[in-house]
Formats: sequence, structure tokens, C-alpha cells
Amino acid sequence: MIFGYEWYLYVAFFFVGILTSAINSIAGGGSTISLPIMIFLGLPPTVANGTNRIGLFLGNTTSAISMCKHGLLDKKIYFRLFWPTLLGALLGIFFLVKLDDKIFQGILALAILLVVIMGQLKRDFLGKPPVTPPEKMSLPAFLGFFAVSIYGCIIQVGVGFLQIFALSRYTGYDLLHVNAIKNALTSTFLFVSTLGLVVIGKVEWGLAICVSAGSILGGLLGSRLQRKKGNVFIKRFISAASLVMAAVLLTDLFV
Repeated sequence: MIFGYEWYLYVAFFFVGILTSAINSIAGGGSTISLPIMIFLGLPPTVANGTNRIGLFLGNTTSAISMCKHGLLDKKIYFRLFWPTLLGALLGIFFLVKLDDKIFQGILALAILLVVIMGQLKRDFLGKPPVTPPEKMSLPAFLGFFAVSIYGCIIQVGVGFLQIFALSRYTGYDLLHVNAIKNALTSTFLFVSTLGLVVIGKVEWGLAICVSAGSILGGLLGSRLQRKKGNVFIKRFISAASLVMAAVLLTDLFV
């Protein structure tokens, strides 16, 4: 089924795509808005996950390309982290395609809680980040980004907060440059996971088209806001996004 809902739902999903993509471009956690809406509308959790990822991939890719054009993407760091990210995604896809709805929903609830906590951690609580990125990747760094990619491929929700934390620790960059790398890496594992969900039929294409259109616009909007407002804006946005995620979690627990 491609277009089997009322027309206003497609309009609503277009704006959900804008909001979700803009949030993910700047910080993370946008899926805590889009996934509950899709599940509330009656989509099975795994189908909602697949439908959501179509828009996420396009939105993140749009934002990454935009930031790269403005010289914010450190391509050397991206290609260094490309391999653990790709390998993590290729492993994660085997678990993703076999998850049933109940297991996914349980993992999702736990993931939201953990990501809210991670989003509030200071990036220097384990020591100060390096002044400049390391010349070579250590084994712990490889395994760390490999693990983040597995999580991003299987669950995805809130992975932006994990990436911001890991990339800040690894590179020592400001949040503007960290977000550029984050969006490029996210597009890498989202391509793998989204392709897998498409193959097994976990996408509601009518809603996915509308979400995707909004996501492209949201990705451009998020990239522009970051360049215009700078690091202070990003820090405040991350804090606000974390509070929203916490509110969504509490609502889901008690309603």
C-alpha cells in the first residue's frame, strides 16, 4: 500500500520530516518524535523504523553535503572512521532484519533512557579531549566507533548524542565540525540499515515519500542554522533536545 491514509496525514508527515531532520542535523533524538507518531498511527514498530529511516538517510546526507561544501567536514577524519562505521553497520544489519516488533520496542525504550543520560554527560568527564585529532586510530577508538555504528544500525534512536560524545572525545573539535563528521558517518550506516529494511519490506512508501521530502528541507535548515548560530546555539539545542527526549520517555512510561 502506497497511499492508503487520509491526505492530512501525509501533510503532517512532511512537517514531521522537517522537524526530525533539523533536530538530527544539529544534535540528535529526532526519531523520538517521528517514531512514536508513526507507531501511534498504527504502523508496526519495525515498519515505522524502516519508514522513518528513509527520511533520516536523505536528511542526514543533505546536511552532510551542505556542511562539506562550506568546508566544515574533515574528510580525513571521516574516511578514517568510515571503516569501523561500515563494518559495524554490516554486522548490525543481520540483527536488525531479524528483530520482531516486541523485542524492538523493548530495546527502543531502554535505548531512549540511556541516550538521555549520555546526552547530559560532559565530554571531558573522562579527561580532556585532545587539542588536535590523533594521527592514527587506536584499537579502542576503532572498537568504540564500531560499537556506535552497530547501535545506530539496529536502533538508531539517539545515536547522534553518542556520536557527538565520541567524536568530541576523539577529535577535540568544536561542535560545528563534530556535527559535520557525525552527519556524514550517520549517512554511512543509515544507507546499510535502510537498504536492509527496504529489502525485507519494512517501509510504508507513501509516508516515507512525504517524510523524505520534509527531511531534505530539514537537513538544509539544520545545516544553515548551525553555520549561522555557531557552537553556543548547538550546545543549547542539544540540551533542549535531551529534555524533549526525557519528556517523551516519561510520557511513554506513564501514559
